[in-house]
Amino acid sequence: MGLLEERLAELERRVAVLEEAPADRSPPADAPLDLLDLIRSRTGGGTRPGTVMYGGAVTFEDRDYVWAMEHAAGEVADAHWAGAAAVLERLGSGPRLALLAALLKRPRTRRELQETLGEASTGHLYHHLKDLQRAGLLIQPRRGEYAIAPHAVVPLMTIVAVAMDLGAAESPQEERE
Repeated sequence: MGLLEERLAELERRVAVLEEAPADRSPPADAPLDLLDLIRSRTGGGTRPGTVMYGGAVTFEDRDYVWAMEHAAGEVADAHWAGAAAVLERLGSGPRLALLAALLKRPRTRRELQETLGEASTGHLYHHLKDLQRAGLLIQPRRGEYAIAPHAVVPLMTIVAVAMDLGAAESPQEERE
């Protein structure tokens, strides 16, 4: 059996598993479509650098966000990281993350966002909002109202989740210093 036939047979097997799963529940964590299985299949099961993937599906109120990205590991490793540094610098601020967290579930007005920061200065608020807009993270659906750009919801949550996972390794001693 050739490579194409093997891949087709694997795809048919995965579809059959999905069709057998009850419609009201997700496949179990060890299902064949598990992310690690998918990554292994893309790299031929070997340990060579292959792919970096992230994605997710999030629903807030009546809005659904589904996002998946895949990059060749070599392309990420060899890329010029300055663009990533600019976005990470913009995200590396407690007030900006508080604004994004407040906007995650629904758009908010300037007044609501100002209350989120607990600040009297609108200048400080606008400075943060403009920086997040320049990074492509915020949009203004209406005058005086801000929302997270739909394409940024899952990637933003991924960045925060990764940062939380990396920060979990920090010991209480290190946090006090």
